[in-house]
Amino acid sequence: MTDTNITLKKQKRSMYILAMVNVGIWAISIIGMVFLMQHSPNVKMLFPILGGGVAVGVVLISAISKLN
Repeated sequence: MTDTNITLKKQKRSMYILAMVNVGIWAISIIGMVFLMQHSPNVKMLFPILGGGVAVGVVLISAISKLN
């Protein structure tokens, strides 16, 4: 029984780390978008897509943290 709990904790921790990295990548892409907007204002139309990626990542982190 304890082996199963240890395995589940390791999997939960791995998923949490991957979700954090995912949110970080989306955040970096938003920062890149801000720099690109200086040369081409049309790039701002990508914000809903990039913001949606961040939102999904945050919801995923929340769901993972609520698991027992």
